[in-house]
Amino acid sequence: MKTSVAMCTYNGEKYIKAQLESILNQTINIDEIIICDDGSNDNTIELISKFQAENPNKISLYSNPINLGSNKNFEKAISICSGDYIFLSDQDDIWKENKVEKIIEYFLANPSTEAVFTNGDLINDKNEKISTHTLWDSVFFIENKLERPINLFKLMSSKRNMVTGATLCIKKETKDFIFPFPDFKKYYHDEWIAIIIASRKKLDYVTDELISYRIHSDQQIGGKNNIQKSTSQKHLKLSNYILGNATPKSYQDFNQLSKTYYRNYLKFKNVSENTGGNNPVNFKEIAETNLELFKKCDDSLKKTSPIFYFFRSLTDKIRGKRQLN
Repeated sequence: MKTSVAMCTYNGEKYIKAQLESILNQTINIDEIIICDDGSNDNTIELISKFQAENPNKISLYSNPINLGSNKNFEKAISICSGDYIFLSDQDDIWKENKVEKIIEYFLANPSTEAVFTNGDLINDKNEKISTHTLWDSVFFIENKLERPINLFKLMSSKRNMVTGATLCIKKETKDFIFPFPDFKKYYHDEWIAIIIASRKKLDYVTDELISYRIHSDQQIGGKNNIQKSTSQKHLKLSNYILGNATPKSYQDFNQLSKTYYRNYLKFKNVSENTGGNNPVNFKEIAETNLELFKKCDDSLKKTSPIFYFFRSLTDKIRGKRQLN
């Protein structure tokens, strides 16, 4: 069994040292670390080179001649990895020392699983824990309050992505069907990988907080550390409605659910149009399913609260929102 890390870097001098140290100090040794740098102009390369000199048989550094962007850079890093298990890594987090051990144990106990993601805690730029909320709280994956088993594909296709790439580990055979990654704005490699594997019913998770996920002003994307209780409750209700565990009754519930379905209709319509028809997942079908769910929810909204529905429809028309041709 061989383990790999696919890490992408770009101007990561502030945090790369702590991240690499945490990867190198695992209870189960990583066999190779593949780092693809996307044109850093700070001291990132110099810092990595020092680690590379101390670990010449473990760390490989590739400097891109042109900036690829995060999606294509991760595609490159993963493609180079030769391990049976490939851990994705950002440049600015810190791994718990038993992360690799816990995830490998899960894979060995569940051999049909193709990818595993985990929870994490949240830290600031001083490595201090900054919230009682977890990484899953920040992406509104309220796993401990949902009925099991959780249909991850349904949640991802009709609510939102809950898989953070920095926690993700994939088996090498997934490389046969996850490439190429999309290359357009606001659709990222972690959601792409996760929804494809979830559609195969081979995505799973470990509830342990196995990374410290850093929240800072320089990150490209990331979670939230200020989460209102009312917001979490709203997302829990949405998840239960989408999963069929509960039925909306109020105007507010139908309104929020219809907006969620419509947003996902637009998102996956965009994914379908930007990736073409030759994908492991039928994104056009996902878009159309969300559109049908939006229409049904909108009809229920109209019956439940006709007056509110009239004014919402009028406001949407004026603003050009949710207008179907």
